[in-house]
Amino acid sequence: MKAKFLNTIAKGTIAVSLASVPCAAFAQAEAEQAGASQADDEKVSIVVTGSLIRGTPEDAALPVDVFTADDLRKQGVDSPLEFIKDLPSVGAVLGDSNQFSTDAQGFQGVGSINLRGLGATRTLVLLNGKRTIQSPGSGFVDTQLIPLFALERVEILKDGAGSTYGSDAIAGVTNFITRSNFTGVELQGDYGFVDGSDGNYSLSGLAGFEFGGANLVVGAGWQHRSELPTTARDYINVGYATNPSAYSALSTPGLVAVTYFDTGTGGLNTQVRPDQGCNDLGGFQDGALCRFTYVPYDNLVEEEDRYQVFGELSADLSDTTRFHVDALWSRSELESINYSPAFPPTQGPKGSGFQSAFTTSPTNPGLPAFLTQVGLPQSSATNPIVAVTNVLFRPFGYLGNPLDPDRGSGTGLAVNDAWRVSGGFEFDVSDNLVLDVNGTFWQSNRTAYAPGIVGSRLQDALNGLGGENCTGTTPGANGCLYFNPFANAGPNNPTLGLDNPFYVPGAENSAELVRYLQVPNGTDEKESQFVFDAVLSGPTGIELGGGPLAFAVGAQYRKNKYSTDPIRRESNLDFNPCFIEGDQSCVGTSTEGVGSFIFLGGSRPDRLEQDVYAVFAEVSAPLMEGLELSGAIRYEDYGSPVGSTINPKGSIRFEATDWLTLRGSIGTTFRGPLASNVSPNSVTALQGFTAAGGNYKSLDIFGNPTDLGPETALTYNIGAILDVPLGAANLTFSVDYWTINLEDRITTTPGDAIASLVANGQTSGNDPVNCSSPLVGLITFSNNACVQGTTTGLDISRVRTDFVNGPDVDISGLDFSLNIDIPVFEDGMFSFGGNAVYNLEYKFDDFEVQGVVVQPSYDAVGFGNYFRDPNTVPEWRANGYANLNIGMVNARYSVSHIDGVFDDRCINRTPCFSTSQGPTDFGVQSGSYTQHDIALTLQLDLGGMEVELQGAVENFTDEEPAEAQLPLGYNPFIGNAIGRNYRVGIRTRF
Repeated sequence: MKAKFLNTIAKGTIAVSLASVPCAAFAQAEAEQAGASQADDEKVSIVVTGSLIRGTPEDAALPVDVFTADDLRKQGVDSPLEFIKDLPSVGAVLGDSNQFSTDAQGFQGVGSINLRGLGATRTLVLLNGKRTIQSPGSGFVDTQLIPLFALERVEILKDGAGSTYGSDAIAGVTNFITRSNFTGVELQGDYGFVDGSDGNYSLSGLAGFEFGGANLVVGAGWQHRSELPTTARDYINVGYATNPSAYSALSTPGLVAVTYFDTGTGGLNTQVRPDQGCNDLGGFQDGALCRFTYVPYDNLVEEEDRYQVFGELSADLSDTTRFHVDALWSRSELESINYSPAFPPTQGPKGSGFQSAFTTSPTNPGLPAFLTQVGLPQSSATNPIVAVTNVLFRPFGYLGNPLDPDRGSGTGLAVNDAWRVSGGFEFDVSDNLVLDVNGTFWQSNRTAYAPGIVGSRLQDALNGLGGENCTGTTPGANGCLYFNPFANAGPNNPTLGLDNPFYVPGAENSAELVRYLQVPNGTDEKESQFVFDAVLSGPTGIELGGGPLAFAVGAQYRKNKYSTDPIRRESNLDFNPCFIEGDQSCVGTSTEGVGSFIFLGGSRPDRLEQDVYAVFAEVSAPLMEGLELSGAIRYEDYGSPVGSTINPKGSIRFEATDWLTLRGSIGTTFRGPLASNVSPNSVTALQGFTAAGGNYKSLDIFGNPTDLGPETALTYNIGAILDVPLGAANLTFSVDYWTINLEDRITTTPGDAIASLVANGQTSGNDPVNCSSPLVGLITFSNNACVQGTTTGLDISRVRTDFVNGPDVDISGLDFSLNIDIPVFEDGMFSFGGNAVYNLEYKFDDFEVQGVVVQPSYDAVGFGNYFRDPNTVPEWRANGYANLNIGMVNARYSVSHIDGVFDDRCINRTPCFSTSQGPTDFGVQSGSYTQHDIALTLQLDLGGMEVELQGAVENFTDEEPAEAQLPLGYNPFIGNAIGRNYRVGIRTRF
């Protein structure tokens, strides 16, 4: 790393000498702020994001974009997610319905920001310049908890800032800044009309008061999003032959083997029959298989309520002492998350594997009707049925879950509850020096679960011994209940409204039994962080040619505490580590930790802590008028086993002319492992493995307490800004070239690539795997064994991955922005422009696991990267606008564009996907996505009360999202399946 850093410094010296920051007229408002109204001329003493030196000018030598609350309102933005997804510099983010991605599981209701596509954990998010609430255990801030109604502006630094802020700021920093000096009362309400849902709406209020030398701001907000089912968009479910990734081979109706004993010959006779009703209930009968699609039971948008209460107090305690404190309470509730009616089995009481994982008692009351419907004889004295095997089976399937009569979905929950207090004092220790002493504490609690079926309970119920109140050993008696696994158990497919012609009244499974079999599987997580900062800053008293030499020095201490507990005993691996509930016989063997659920994994209680100490310094040297150098350095110590790191940074700005400013920066930055990354425990996620034909299997992710170290990055940025008057008009244009060289990247071994390597690169799941592969030990197969020539990709049950310091990554790109302001009429302004990011490269080195290259080097630009890092990276992302402001009317047209991408799974593979119906190229080339919006505001003065009427039409061309061979048929991280929608709002201030 050191050699590479020095070599790059040598190469970059000349380039950096040509770099600098925006001129004063352009301030911080650059690329993505293009077209925003100018900020008030009133000057305030602030610390600009990217520097700790008080009084740093807003045109300092770093690429900082600024968005004011007024800008967001004029764009019609009403949520942090909506704002973040429109930024071209941002990659795949959480917040929409993306439960089918491993990256999103466990984060329903959580938002994120992902600068440069490096991952949310590599973007540091601040609130008023201080660290803020993270989703527990994730390492990234939940942006959905930000109080948008209280914001004054958002500053985004698109450059590494580890030397200033410490860990996590590899890709940059996002700083949400509140209205600390607000006075008066402001009320806001809006309603969004979305076809297929009950609409989205929000209410908020903010009040500010002055008390002599003090200012108090308090406010509260509520946002509601209504459920939008997948069935509300006809392009989601395009059919098995087109998009097989949305289908499973496990269903009800299933495939059943009935074994008879011929008393005359003494022989066994097994008859295999598909259950009836697949096509009638909305499935696809594929030979003996009923292809089941779980997507209609899911939502594009989950019903969600978010609440925030915010307060901020600023006070001058004396001429030399000032006090500031802000407090935030936030809560998000998703109390009815829709899932598949039941997840498919990847294991049963007998062990791993989905095929023939369960059997049904010949005395099961649902069996006689099944036999009649499929044309098999009933059990008799001379030809008794001795075994019934559920060869391919998923509970409920197309009949839906009896606990949800409206949709038939399985139901989960996610509730986030968090609070934060940050405050401190400013002391004028001299006429020029200021000492800031601050403390921040936040705590975040998350309870989340999905519905999971306990395998041994299901097997007991198939044998007539199910139920909470079952006593004795007589099937169907003494409180014992049967589970009917056949298609005759339900009247219809509730989510599609299709009647079941094979339904037998009275054959239903009771709600009591379903609640016993299917229980919440999840965790209660809690994380807290305490941060203490002390910073001394100001001029040194040394005057240079362009002004005083200024500095900042300081120290920081951070302490994180994290805990996680299974919400129920059934999913606690301390009690249920094996395939059968309550069994402990697998402890110490390779199957310890599989858990007793047929699909979902379990977890263990865990308690983790992490202490970080840091010291840092910064200097700003205006060498001459128009030329300024800045430098920063930070030492941060994580203790054992992570260690410490030192990171320097230098930057320069040069005003070449009145209209041209050059800027540049270079430095190293870093990110330390999370406490959970170095824990010896594991968590289980779900992934649709390419080698298993896209079927979802268990992905076990293990911590690395042995040798996981911090990741480091060399970042540099060079750019130029033109600020040119054009008569009465003004043109501002900027271009930046940026590079990030990431080393020792903290990541997990690629589970999909490991499975594909062992499975000989197949995509169908039907071909044999290589049982002699050196990595076969990382995979658990059906029946806990790999048999050469027999075991196929579909037999993959679980894949083990581990946190490691992975291969290096080199990324680079260009940022562009344009803003032109033209005065019109007597008091109007017409502005237009846009901003764009062109990704030049995103190159990964070879990924080796146990000395084997499982993922050869690749460049991710232009590919979907659906099952590899860093998710989708289009070549171009851009947005543009035209804004007309005349007096009390403002009209804004916006357009955003995302380039199409190629499915990386299809490189050198023709056809890439195929079914029994033939090949399909759906989603191989996604096509681009372009969205057009328009927003209007009207300002009124009604007797001293300011009233603003708001209206917006988003996606007014009703553009469909770009297609992808994924369960939803599009990539939900970047696409928008909402369609055309309308918003009206009103804001009053008095």
